[in-house]
Amino acid sequence: MSRVLLLAAAILVLSGCVWSRLLDWKGQLKEFDRYVTAVDVGPELVLQFKQPCIRPGDIGYLFGSETPSKRTERADGGIYASWILRRDRADSIGLDLALGAADGEEDTLADSLRVPSQVLAFIPKQRLLATARAFGSAEIDKGKREAAAGLTGADAQPITPGRAVVVAALGEPDASEKIGDVDRMTFTFKLMKPDGTLGKATDLIIDLRGDLLVAARLKAPNFNAWMEFDKK
Repeated sequence: MSRVLLLAAAILVLSGCVWSRLLDWKGQLKEFDRYVTAVDVGPELVLQFKQPCIRPGDIGYLFGSETPSKRTERADGGIYASWILRRDRADSIGLDLALGAADGEEDTLADSLRVPSQVLAFIPKQRLLATARAFGSAEIDKGKREAAAGLTGADAQPITPGRAVVVAALGEPDASEKIGDVDRMTFTFKLMKPDGTLGKATDLIIDLRGDLLVAARLKAPNFNAWMEFDKK
């Protein structure tokens, strides 16, 4: 029993450190221009951290594993640690969420985050950067491990991808439903393990009103995030 209690205590301490670093990162997102530089790399967007404060594995922890799906070398030195989210279906389109670091050591802090190109296909770059800034002021529910934010003011410009654009980027949804005047699409991804098998599930939920992107929600194993795009 004592071993079980010690293990439980160690897990609590570890997860506490993860959340402490993630809260530090949230503070940096609130002062986005001071701490982050956005760089276009081909079809992808890379967010470079001026004062790194999170480990690559912290983001992996949110998706159910601190061990990345794979590691690749960067052209400019260092590595990318990728957490690949795959859909368990024939028309699967995966998302490669990658964090850059100087090396693959566990304690090395992440110096960048590479945004999957599929996301940029239906959320334009400037709106995506506005979303990152908005999460700096997100309301945090510690009990539910949930962050909720919304675009306001000048950032709350309409995003009108329409269903066809979303489907072209992510594939057909695993579930669709009508909620009032909103069309809700749910895309279920599973984290790819280093051996290629699929692990824990993450749901990406997209709400559209006509062609207008209303909201998006990410329901990951250890974290939920909610963003309203037409918040007044």
